Amino acid sequence: MTIPGSMAEVSSQWMEECVGRGKLKKINLVPLGEGVGMMSSMSVIELDWEDPTGMPSSLVLKLAAENETNRAVSQQFNLYLKEVSYYKDLAPRTTARSPRVYASEIDDEHNFFLLMEDVSSYRMGSQVEGATVEECELCIDFLVNLHTSFWNQLSDVDWLPNMSGSDNAKNMALGCEAGWPQLQEMFGEFVPDNIEAQRERYLAAIPNLQAQLDQYPKTLIHGDFRMDNMLFGQEPEHDSLLVVDFQGPLKGNGIHDVAYLLSHSAKTEVRREHERDLIERYANGLINAGIKDYSVEKAWNDYRIGVLYSWTVAVVIAGTLDPANDRGFAWMSKMVERNGTAINDLNCLALL
Repeated sequence: MTIPGSMAEVSSQWMEECVGRGKLKKINLVPLGEGVGMMSSMSVIELDWEDPTGMPSSLVLKLAAENETNRAVSQQFNLYLKEVSYYKDLAPRTTARSPRVYASEIDDEHNFFLLMEDVSSYRMGSQVEGATVEECELCIDFLVNLHTSFWNQLSDVDWLPNMSGSDNAKNMALGCEAGWPQLQEMFGEFVPDNIEAQRERYLAAIPNLQAQLDQYPKTLIHGDFRMDNMLFGQEPEHDSLLVVDFQGPLKGNGIHDVAYLLSHSAKTEVRREHERDLIERYANGLINAGIKDYSVEKAWNDYRIGVLYSWTVAVVIAGTLDPANDRGFAWMSKMVERNGTAINDLNCLALL
């Protein structure tokens, strides 16, 4: 398939080729809201078919980011290749819901497109507002489904990087070191003083933290499991939760997704009051699904490591990306603030 260089290059003929049937009278592109798709350019495409029977009335198109800074980071971490590969290779292997993909392609220059089911009728979570306990429970149940689908079953997936010892892992460590000055410059008021004081020790510890989150048992890690990627069902025909943005999947300990969610996206008061119950919900969910090699105690110990390592992700995001707008700055600042607070609440620096 031809890959559009921008939304302006999208035509009715191209859409007909992607869908594979039907004749369009016209199309209308509606860019998604500010702060949506920071690493990509996204639009809803309204479709006016000559015969609409059985045809989608709208789809969502995702292209490479127009912002050169964020596009360069996407290329460094192979985000577009991983997302296209997830939908082609792994989405059919799980009932954990993501949008249906009608067509996709990527080239050697990291130009890509995903033409997906329009799920804008779902309610998008807000990382700025933060997750409620009810939202956290839905997310934990989703992760149980996703993780059990791939529990120790990824040895055949060569394109999926490991949490440690991979180019992705090295880039995370380098990105954290390179991004920390920008983090302090732009978000320093949200960085706890004791974490800043441990900067060098923390940077030196990143490979070890990665290794601890890359031990048996391994599963598929979503990699960016935050509220802005959660779509909550609003209608009787909706799934309770649908998750998007599989640009950062990894092989490793699934608790990373849990720690990332609770330390970056959950309201701080919700995490403080409910995190032990939520960790038990995750571990017991795995057990009830037939997973016998991951106890509640191990989940809690690994969770603290995951919260500490989530700081690496926070620094790479806030320290290397362009927030682009007020909403981008708002969710990044909340991410940094919540993660720093969680690290101190759980005494995670002692793990260094």
